[in-house]
Amino acid sequence: MRKFFRRIRQKLLTENKFSKYLLYAIGEIVLVVIGILIALQINDWNENQKKQKLKASYKISLINDLSSDTLLLGRLIAQNYNIMKSLRMQQERFLGPETPIDTLVKIARNEFDPELNTRFKYNRNTLNTLIASGNIDLFTKEFNEMLMALISLQDIERENSKWYSEIYSSKASRFSDDYPVSGHQNSNLFNSIWIDIDEKKLISGFISLTDIKGFAHYKFVNDIENLKERTTIVLKQISSQN
Repeated sequence: MRKFFRRIRQKLLTENKFSKYLLYAIGEIVLVVIGILIALQINDWNENQKKQKLKASYKISLINDLSSDTLLLGRLIAQNYNIMKSLRMQQERFLGPETPIDTLVKIARNEFDPELNTRFKYNRNTLNTLIASGNIDLFTKEFNEMLMALISLQDIERENSKWYSEIYSSKASRFSDDYPVSGHQNSNLFNSIWIDIDEKKLISGFISLTDIKGFAHYKFVNDIENLKERTTIVLKQISSQN
């Protein structure tokens, strides 16, 4: 092809047809420019296809991560409601107007579960990758703002849960120093602690301990119910992303 155009140029110059040569040269330049523009468009199309494939891959990963979070949050909410219900029933038993101290001792010694079920790790693998790689710009500004708001809520929930957990753990540690609730009922040493107890100290300490535990679970459930709702909204928004 190049030889063909070269022959034409040489022929026009040989025949001293400068005006025709000039028009031909301009036409050749135009053809080159058109070729470059077409090549650029093809390249842009290829790049856009790559971005769309990458975005689709991230979209699937985000859906999987957030769907998993939603499912696990739902289970955790149900578990915490059961814990709060059980704790409330125990409180009703030992706080009754005619309840003997023996009932509180029995609950504190044999039935009370000192553990908090307020730990949750959000699945941020895809989000972290999107942010670190800069590929978060594949999605719309509005959607990115929703993702950042969700992350912010997750961080707030984790900070709140950590704070209530520390308060409760401190209280539980002090209480268990005097009245272990670790469940070693078959140990003579464990049983000897409960032979001669300070009833007033036990009552005030155990009431306070169960109140703090109940409040920690209550706040946790409120936070993760809100997060579950927000996560569901983000999932619906992802589905609308092209």
